[in-house]
Amino acid sequence: MKNQQTNNKKRHIIITTTAVALLGAGGLWAATQAHSDQQATHTSSYQKKMQKPKASKGSQAKKEKGKNTVNDIIDQALEESSTSTSNEDHAFKSATNNILDSDPIATIAKALDTPTAKASLAAATAAVEPPKALNDNSDDTASVKPLTNDTTDTSQTDQGKTNDDGKTPTPVNPIEPVDPDKPVNPITPVNPDNPDNPGNPVDPVNPVNPVQPDQNTAPVLNVPEDQTVSLSHNGTFDVLNGITASDKEDGDLTKAIKVTGNVDLSKEGTYTLTYSVTDSAGQTTSAKRVITVANDLPVISANDQTVEVGTSFDPMANVTASDVQDGDLTKDVKVTGNVDTTKLGTSQLTYSVSDHDGGQTTKTINITVYAKDASFSGLDALTVQQGSTPDLRKGVSVSDPYSATPSDFTVTTCDTKTPGQKSVTYSYVDKWGHVITQDRVIHVVAEKPVFKGLQDQTIKLGDHFDPMAGVSATSTNGPVTISYEGEVNTQKAGRYTLIYTATDQNGQQTQQTIVVTVE
Repeated sequence: MKNQQTNNKKRHIIITTTAVALLGAGGLWAATQAHSDQQATHTSSYQKKMQKPKASKGSQAKKEKGKNTVNDIIDQALEESSTSTSNEDHAFKSATNNILDSDPIATIAKALDTPTAKASLAAATAAVEPPKALNDNSDDTASVKPLTNDTTDTSQTDQGKTNDDGKTPTPVNPIEPVDPDKPVNPITPVNPDNPDNPGNPVDPVNPVNPVQPDQNTAPVLNVPEDQTVSLSHNGTFDVLNGITASDKEDGDLTKAIKVTGNVDLSKEGTYTLTYSVTDSAGQTTSAKRVITVANDLPVISANDQTVEVGTSFDPMANVTASDVQDGDLTKDVKVTGNVDTTKLGTSQLTYSVSDHDGGQTTKTINITVYAKDASFSGLDALTVQQGSTPDLRKGVSVSDPYSATPSDFTVTTCDTKTPGQKSVTYSYVDKWGHVITQDRVIHVVAEKPVFKGLQDQTIKLGDHFDPMAGVSATSTNGPVTISYEGEVNTQKAGRYTLIYTATDQNGQQTQQTIVVTVE
């Protein structure tokens, strides 16, 4: 009876270990649910199995691997552990591996064939990882205490039952269903050689997290900015020019770049190019670029011009037109407007031209008809006396390039009543009605003082002489100041010179010299 109880515990350990190896935490839950329903069945089956003659090792080897049930595999392992010289731990691992080598999902499902276990098993298989075979050298085999989903208080239902050795079996405590959002309580491993020794607590069984793949760096695409290019009937656009790609793991991936879309340089429009590159890990980077194909408009070369009156004018002189796509378009230029070179003034001409793609350009310029100016001669500065009436036309002439006998010119009057610098203006109107003017400077000076009573004199030795006697000066500008230089010695015979200066209030001076003879 004691062997039967021990084998039942060992049987449950093998199933639980296999379920955990196959399904992780979900397998543990499923095995626990099934244990209480299967416990009696396993005991009865084991008793019947023990009464049968033991099969030879040769006959066991002939069994088809795929037809073995979980119970058959476990029974075989238990028999080997009791008859073989190999250790029991090896037999457990062999049984677990045999279950995994067979159809694991089906065999575990049979072994855990209860409604509750089926539901738990179905939920757990969604996250199955490939089973890992146990080996003889591993020492990670864990025996777990059976858990049950039966909420019946086994401490009451199992009362009165005893084992072969007369001891009352340890009741199995009920557990609550596992909440996937909460960690499972720590479980206590069971030593199969000593079921009464519960062993040491182990860490809680947490849901298995999927293994994260190695982090892969996405490729980097270097794509220039959007671009506008000229329409061309013969050119092509290199969609990969200036495009590069690189990857941290794979290095240069420029040759692996793929392009979706194209650019037709012969047609105006906007073209979208999509670039993509994929690294060896399957990670793809993409980028877009917009290329605008634009028709370059023709260019007209024409500038404002001046034309001399009376001359001929060619509106296409110095005018050209060209186009990037069509080349020289000068012959296609059209002109609107008119220039009359017989009249002075400004006129406008408008030039227009179209290229073969329908692009049109216009330009307007100004044409100015001018006449050469007539010129004066003899207009040097002139000095005149205050109050005089000078002839301002004397010595002055005009030259007109468009008239052999130019008409008379005019001149403004000059005020000579007051001294100072004056200005007069000479004007001439040519045949085109163009007025030519030029200024002339006139210096008006006041009349100088005039002496009266100054003349050479002869006196006798010893006579009295007054140098200012009978001397006076007058000026139109007001009072005059008279001064003299020199001396006459009437006690000595000889010739004496006296210099007289008369200064008016404008600073104008008059000098006069006389000789006084003493006999």
